[in-house]
Amino acid sequence: MKKLISCFLILGMILGLIACGKQGSDEDGTKKSMAVSGELDVLMTNDWVDENKGIGREFMSVIDKYQQENPDIKINLQGASQQDIKESFQTAALAGGGPDLVIMDNSGHAIDLAAMGLLYPLSKLTDVSSLEDAYQPGPLSSGRFQDEYYSVPWYMDCCGLYYNQERLDELGLEVPKTWSELAEALKVTKEAGYGGIITYQSAYAFYSFFYQNECPVIDTSGDIPEVVINDPAGEEAWEYICSLLEEGYIVESFKEATTWDKVYESFANGEATFLLGGDWCAPGVDNINPDLNYGITTMVEGKTQATILGGWTWNINVNSKNPELAYDLIEYLNSEKGDSILAVEGKISARKDFDYDKALEGNERLKVFTEEFPYTKARPAVINEKAIDELIINAILEVDYGKASADEALKSLTEKLNENIEANYK
Repeated sequence: MKKLISCFLILGMILGLIACGKQGSDEDGTKKSMAVSGELDVLMTNDWVDENKGIGREFMSVIDKYQQENPDIKINLQGASQQDIKESFQTAALAGGGPDLVIMDNSGHAIDLAAMGLLYPLSKLTDVSSLEDAYQPGPLSSGRFQDEYYSVPWYMDCCGLYYNQERLDELGLEVPKTWSELAEALKVTKEAGYGGIITYQSAYAFYSFFYQNECPVIDTSGDIPEVVINDPAGEEAWEYICSLLEEGYIVESFKEATTWDKVYESFANGEATFLLGGDWCAPGVDNINPDLNYGITTMVEGKTQATILGGWTWNINVNSKNPELAYDLIEYLNSEKGDSILAVEGKISARKDFDYDKALEGNERLKVFTEEFPYTKARPAVINEKAIDELIINAILEVDYGKASADEALKSLTEKLNENIEANYK
């Protein structure tokens, strides 16, 4: 009997070791992969798998190191365009297939896919507290749907305020920090014959003003999202945005800024004095006009500090035969072992313990964005957020083209947003 009990104890210890997490630690404390054997298909945007580009070479180099550390694991990399990656994954997953792991823009893509039942819930792979301890709240919330996390943040960015330093000096202006200071600076700029603000023709940057006025645009705290863009706080933010349009403070080329290249050109060539955009705008501006004397500061403050989130996330296919292995790869790439990938283009990890100073050595101007990360907020976590974005920017353009007053545009926008929510949450 004692021998039999001993056998059970030994067997229990073995099973316990197998059941434990697949992560150990190196001597320096970084996570060390102890993944099981298997094969993974990983879908990335084309740049990440293009060996002719620095970012692609480094990504594939880190993948090779992961496979060397785990010789029984094979990673198959696939590429798709940034515009097509969501649809490509969605089509394959709906048919019961698709890659095990895919990167997605954090602008509502995961919410749509989770609503269709195409993403693997992270609660089956880790606990909520571990995720919330590890990642900045804004990026993590972009993958939260019906009280479940479906995306692991990879890298993040947010919107800041670029300014032409030489022009501000010429006009005797300080860098604006509040709504009123920005409006006054734009007034002086216009009176001097210069253009005001440029940004991408999207709702992206404009969300920041609502968030700064403590209006979530769409309240997702309940079972059914509620449109609140027309509540007093939302109306005030909308009036401020429309005043920038009606006073001519947003430059004319905004009407053509359907790509970020147009935004860079407007600011770099001096048409616009200010630019609303993220860290990716800096190289775009520098490539056009390397001699431009400009600075970057945090988004202007309203009732509170807030800015809009950008970046990409990792998502596991619900059809994956090895979601545990997919999660193991995510943790490896999101650890310090994967930081070299982000360093190629100065991208910033969404990890809370990421060393911002080290990552941005030699590019201190971009550190201002890291100051915003604690109050960076994701777009509303609603199904078909893309349509929400389009409705908002279309209403802004109606005011810009003089086809509707601010009040008329807001009333119409509110009705259309409510119709969208009703159609998606029947």
